[in-house]
Amino acid sequence: MPSWSVQLAGIISLAFYLCSLCWWTEAHDMRDFLLPWFDHIVAYGPVGAFAHPFSNYTPPYLYLLSALSLFHGSIGPMSLIKLVSVAGTVFAAYAVADLVGAMGGPRRYALLLFLLPSAVINAALLGQCDVLWAGACVLAIAAMIRGSTLRALVWCGIAVSFKLQAAFIAPFIIGSLIGRRVPWWQWSVPPAAFAALMLPAWLAGWPALQLAMIYPAQGASYDFPGSLANPWIFATIYAPDAARQFYWIGYAAAAVGSFVIAALTPSAVKQPKAMLFLALLSALALPFLIPKMHERYFFLADLLSLAAVLSYPRKQVFVVMIATQLASLLSLVTYLFYGSWAYLTFAGVPFAGLAAVTAFSLARRCGAEWPRFRSGAAPPLPASAERTAA
Repeated sequence: MPSWSVQLAGIISLAFYLCSLCWWTEAHDMRDFLLPWFDHIVAYGPVGAFAHPFSNYTPPYLYLLSALSLFHGSIGPMSLIKLVSVAGTVFAAYAVADLVGAMGGPRRYALLLFLLPSAVINAALLGQCDVLWAGACVLAIAAMIRGSTLRALVWCGIAVSFKLQAAFIAPFIIGSLIGRRVPWWQWSVPPAAFAALMLPAWLAGWPALQLAMIYPAQGASYDFPGSLANPWIFATIYAPDAARQFYWIGYAAAAVGSFVIAALTPSAVKQPKAMLFLALLSALALPFLIPKMHERYFFLADLLSLAAVLSYPRKQVFVVMIATQLASLLSLVTYLFYGSWAYLTFAGVPFAGLAAVTAFSLARRCGAEWPRFRSGAAPPLPASAERTAA
């Protein structure tokens, strides 16, 4: 292997090259949503912009846009928005490094995140903020593996304040809290952290009711089976109207999957490898089963699969990472080409299924066990006691 300085130079050079290929592309979400939001902030000021609702995103991401709006005029709006995403990628790489460190792996190779296709597309091309909520989730998982439950729950609240998709790790977090028998008051930490991050927008004038309804409104505005590489992509292409009557099947399947993950996790709280694979399984299984999923919702699984390979470089773990990346990338193709290449997303479905099944197998192999319920019958006497009784 070359020296680390040579490797670092190669990673940075390739990251800049990939970023430059995507930087000047204006995706339709950028044109239809992000740029109008940024223009609103520039027009009304970093604080005054929050006097009335102007976005279907929660305020924490908008706070970052407001801070960057101070540089409006010296840097183009699209570049400023993408700089937020690139800075978020730095944060996500730090989170992956923290998780790899918790697993005893080489932290520095978390920089490979800048070369993952899904990460490059998410930040440099789309200018999205998935790196922020996903990075917060990764830090929550790392803290939970270390046993720092309070820190983990604070990060959970921060993650949910950016995107509701942070709930993908909820089964893992709930199972961990049960396994670690945390005090009851810690369960209130994520809602408290979420409320604290909504407070500045409310003080600036954003009505509390509308803040509370942002996530329900998002769900109501997206009414087709989905664009992610999961079974619902077939319904999107062939029967979008009929599929609405069967969404309950996906929600029921996700509830069962959540119960399974939450049931396996308490036995694994002292098994870091099993914990990592259970978190990865949670990030894969829920978006795979739930309808109405966007093409970017395997992003957390992308980060966790990279952390898994760096922490535990085995053949099966590489299979999980490659399958996850293919499912994520093929999902993004649907978005990038306005749905005209949706058939490539079909090919991502078996890869996502393979990744989830393999993650489940690895979690079981590393120590995740089904809960054992105590029987009311008395335990059998040892042989010596039986002889004494005779």
